[in-house]
Order: sequence, then C-alpha cells, then structure tokens
Amino acid sequence: MRHAAVRGRRAQTRSSHGPRPDIQGLRALAVGIVVIYHLRPEALPGGFVGVDVFFVVSGFLIIGSLAREAAKNASISVLDFYARRIRRLFPASAVVLAAVLAGAVLLLAPSRWQNISSDVLFSLLQVQNWHQALSAVSYAGATQEVSPLQHFWSLAVEEQFYLVIPFFFLGLIAAAQSAGQKAGRFIVPALSGTALASFAYSIYLSDHEHTMAYFATTTRIWELAVGGLAALLPTRLKGSARLSALSGWLGVCAIVAPAFLFSTDMAFPGSIAAIPVLGTAILLRTGSLSTGVSWSASRVLGIRPMTFVGDVSYSLYLWHWPVIVFAVALLGRTPRIREALLLAVVSLVLATASYHFVEQRFRHHAGHAGWRAYRRVYAMALCGAMVVSVAAWAPWQVIEFKRAQLSTELSDHDYPGAQAWSGRPSPVPAGLPIRPEPSVAMQDVPATSAGACGVYDPTLVPDTDCWFGSTAEQSAPVVVVVGDSHAGQFVDPLIAVARKIPLRIHAMVRNGCPFALTPPRSAATLYTNCSTQNAVTAEKIAAAKPDLVLVAGMREAGYRKALGWSWGPDAPLLDGYVQSLSRLRAAGLRVAVVADLPYPQGNPVECVQKHADGGACATPVSEALMDSEDALVSAAGRINGVEVVDLSKLFCRDGVCPAVIGNVLVYRDNHMTNTFAKSLGPELAVALGLS
Repeated sequence: MRHAAVRGRRAQTRSSHGPRPDIQGLRALAVGIVVIYHLRPEALPGGFVGVDVFFVVSGFLIIGSLAREAAKNASISVLDFYARRIRRLFPASAVVLAAVLAGAVLLLAPSRWQNISSDVLFSLLQVQNWHQALSAVSYAGATQEVSPLQHFWSLAVEEQFYLVIPFFFLGLIAAAQSAGQKAGRFIVPALSGTALASFAYSIYLSDHEHTMAYFATTTRIWELAVGGLAALLPTRLKGSARLSALSGWLGVCAIVAPAFLFSTDMAFPGSIAAIPVLGTAILLRTGSLSTGVSWSASRVLGIRPMTFVGDVSYSLYLWHWPVIVFAVALLGRTPRIREALLLAVVSLVLATASYHFVEQRFRHHAGHAGWRAYRRVYAMALCGAMVVSVAAWAPWQVIEFKRAQLSTELSDHDYPGAQAWSGRPSPVPAGLPIRPEPSVAMQDVPATSAGACGVYDPTLVPDTDCWFGSTAEQSAPVVVVVGDSHAGQFVDPLIAVARKIPLRIHAMVRNGCPFALTPPRSAATLYTNCSTQNAVTAEKIAAAKPDLVLVAGMREAGYRKALGWSWGPDAPLLDGYVQSLSRLRAAGLRVAVVADLPYPQGNPVECVQKHADGGACATPVSEALMDSEDALVSAAGRINGVEVVDLSKLFCRDGVCPAVIGNVLVYRDNHMTNTFAKSLGPELAVALGLS
C-alpha cells in the first residue's frame, strides 16, 4: 500500500505540470458553451461565460509557467515568451482575418467593406476590445450589421495582458534581488493584490458603464490572475481524491449553471463573474488530484471526444463567429435549428483543418537559442501582418474612391429627393443611378458628425462652436437645434435654407440623448448624464434667447429597438419632454418640435444594393411608425404655444415608406442620408415660416 501511495503521489505531481487531458476537455466545454450561445442565445443566455473560462485556463497555464521560470532562473526570456505566443496564435488568426476579408468582398454588401477592413486592423493590432467598448456595440447575438471579427475582443484582452506580464515578473525578480529574497516569495502576494484591484474595478465599472466593463482589459485581469493563482497556490486536498472529485463537479456546476441563468442584462463581469471564474479554478486545482476516481469531472473531461474539441478549440473559436455572421447576412434571418447544427459542423471542419494545417505547422520550433532562433518567427509575423494589412486596405480604398461622390453637389432636377413628393412635386428623371451610392451611404452624414457637435456637452463645448449657416451675419435670425442624432439630421436642411435667406444655426446635438429631463436606462445602467446635461442646455438656450428652438428626437420604441433603452414608469420620456419644453416656453421662446421620421425595416442600404431600384425595400407605415406614441409630439400637445412639424408625407404614401424617393436613398440606417435630409429644406422652411 505504501508503494502504491507513493506512485499515486508521483502521478499527481507529474500531472500537475505535465499533460492534462481534463484541461483540453475544459476548453471544449468553454468553446461549446460559446458556440451554442452564439448560434441559439435563447438556449444559453449566459453562454458568454465560456470566455471567462478561457481566461482562467490561460492564466493557469501561462502565468504558472512564467512564475516557475522566474522562481527557477531568477529571470524570464521575453523574446522566447513572445515568440511562443506568436507561433501559437498568429498564423491561425491571420488566416481567419484573410478569409473574412475575402468573404466580405465576395458575400457582403460593399457598404460593409470599410467597417470590416477597420475591424481586421483592430484585430491584427489586438485592440478589438477597446474598439468594441468605445463604439458600444451590443454582443447579444449576430445580426446582419454585426462584425464577423467582433469576437477577437477576448483575444485582444489576453494579448494586452501578456504584453505586460513578463515585465511584471521581471519587476518582481528585481525587487526580490534588491531585498535579498527569492522571487517566488513575491509572486503570489503581488498577483493576489493585482487580482483584488482588478476585481474591485470590475465591480465598480460594471455598475456604471456596463459595455465598457464587459470589453475592458482592466476588468478582466483578475480572471487571468485567478488562473495563475490556481497554478501557484499549494494544494490542500491531496489526501482525498474523492473530495477532489466532488469539488470538480462543483466547479462544473459553477460554469454550466451561469450559462443557463445569466444574461446580457446583468452587470457583467462585475462580482457575478466570480462564479464561473472560481468554478474553473476549482476544476483546474482538483483535476490532477481526482484522475483516479472513475466518476470525477476530470475523467469525463479527459475522454477523447472532449480532448479532440479542446485541441481545436482555439481555431473553433476563431472560425465559428464569422461563419455565423456570414450565414445570417446571406439568410437575412437567424439560423433555424437544423441550419445552426450545420453551421456548427462547418465551423468544426474549418477548425480541424486550421489546427492540423496551420496551428501545428507553425507551433513547434526547433533551433538554437538567441535572437537568430527568433528572427524567423518575428519576420513571419511582420510579413503576415503586412500582407493582411494590404489586403484590408484594398476594399477600403475601393469605397473611399466612391466616397468622393459625396462632396459633389447633385442636380435638384435629376435628384429631387423629398421634393418629388412635396406640395409642388418635382418630376423624377428615369434611368439615373441612386445617390448617394449605397456603398458609401453610411458616410453621408450631417454637419454635426464633425468634432464635438454630435456629442454636445454644455459644460465642455464653447458657446462659439457648432454654428452653421450665415455665421458672418450677426443680425441674422438664430435657430437652435437641440436633441439627439435624429435632431442633428435637420441641421443640414436648415443650412440649405440659409443659402437663400440669412439664418444662423446653433447645433446642441448629443447623439443618443433626447432632449428630456428624465434619464433613459438599459437593463443594467441608468444614464443620468443625459438628463443632467439637458437641464444645463435648457438653461443656456433660455439665456441665449434665440429666435427659434427646433427640437427633434427618436421615438422611445426606436431607442428600444436600436439600443435596448427605455424610460421607467416613474420617470417616463413624455414627462421629461414636458419638463424641458416647459422651461423653454417659460423663457418666452418660440419652440417647434419635429415628429420623428419613420423607422425603416431591416437594413435599407443592403436591401437597395440587392434590389437596384429599391422597390422591394419599402417599409409598411405601421411598422415604420412602430404603432407607438411619439412622446415629443405628445409633450408638445400639453404645452401652449409649442408648434409641431410633421414631414411624414415626404416619407410615406399609399401605406408604405420607400427606401428610395426622387432618385435619392432615404436612409443610411435609422437615420436619413444627408443627401435626402437636405432635400427637405424647402418644406421645412415653409413649415417653420422661414421662407
């Protein structure tokens, strides 16, 4: 029995740092959860926790390895570490980036090429997470507009962390040497402190800026650090394989249960991410201690089907999301169950090929130590990055060439736009191409898109900024345009009016912030900064005494559809508008509100690219108006003297709202193209009594 016990302890020791089939199985579990979540989010609403599992596993392996190297050698080979990361990760990711570029050009509408080209560069530079955080893109599921490279955010988090971690250890080594101590004594305390700081920040930011917290590197460091601590802390359960096995199943439950119970509405990662993170750490800690127990989680995770998926898990993660996004774009809808299964199989086949013919080919390196041994690796990465960058530049430039059209003034005779449906309709010449060219429609934006004029903050933007029209004529009447991005659309029509009559336009537009004194909210965040700034803006407008205040904003139903925002029953949007408009009227100002424009169905730009005349891209009026109240118009009806301008007759007739009117593309998304907006100028001037 004594000899058997000794053999068992040796096996456990070897398996702690040697082959761990259960870790491959854990990777399989993680990637399986993520793939199911992306294919059928309603089946696993918390499937995003699979990424957290990957973070912990990565920390367990990489930090554990670096810590042992630091403790043993009192040094770390930074060149060797980075070379290993490049060989392990870069080739497969470069192939996927190139494939996505090719797929975008062959399968997707040209209007998406520039965004995808940008995403290729963000992914290549390992900053995709910050791009996602700053652009506040929802990650709840693939839609036709979602980037096929959005999932590179998690790889960016890891690589940013591993860019710094070797120097973290070198700093600890230097500190230990100066103190006459061994580096190993400093590692666990320093790593623990780092984890606690990151965890505390994750809780704070998740409560205040949900989207930023989800993608930020700083809120994920603790997950990687927990993995490292799981590898470094001394084991306390060596005496009981059965207890280790039970603990392993507890870890599995801590991963699987959140996949079913969590959702994107929660403040994640925050504190609740500790459940799957600690569950993963438990599995990693106990896996090598429970392999002798037939019913242990480590034995189940170590079976060949699981280890096979674990082997290809990196490539599977890389390939599955582009496959899904391209499929959704081609189908025009979410895949059904059979289609989802087929997409999973296609992803697995691509991952298997990538693993054998790309990953394995570059992963292992034999040669002498030193710079000469790494030169080929770094040269390969540099050349590969340059090739992918040039490939991304090509479709970008194609669209950039077309974008030059936007600076060319169109003939009102050939492109009457809204004037084709005005009180004195203009004839519409046949056989002319639609303008703006759909592939550059997303760049056909209003004047407020430049600088701070679309993110107006009354405490930061000087009163001398964001003026348009007859700015040199100080005696010209002043129109203040205030509201969200739907209000910003009416600045350029007024600029067009100012070419005929003296008019100064002051834009106080803040995208995503309707001019109400009640705050919008998402499932996890109350956006009080919007309503607070509106109160200051209202005071500024009242003090400035403009000749007219023009207010516009997207309907609440539009905010729900576009951003998942709403207003609570205790502070509805209608009340917020009543409060802000009342302040302006109490100051004796002339106030006019513009009813929100119809909301198009689907993606009007891509539809028009598929159907050249746009005839199949019309939206029924009931859907375009979303059968919902326009709170701004309703608020105007409650306040004496507030005027209402309704331009819907220029968008819809005979029960439908077309995507093309007067040879002009009406929409770029839920906003008008600026070309169509400018064609509203004459009618807007008449409605406001400016002509």
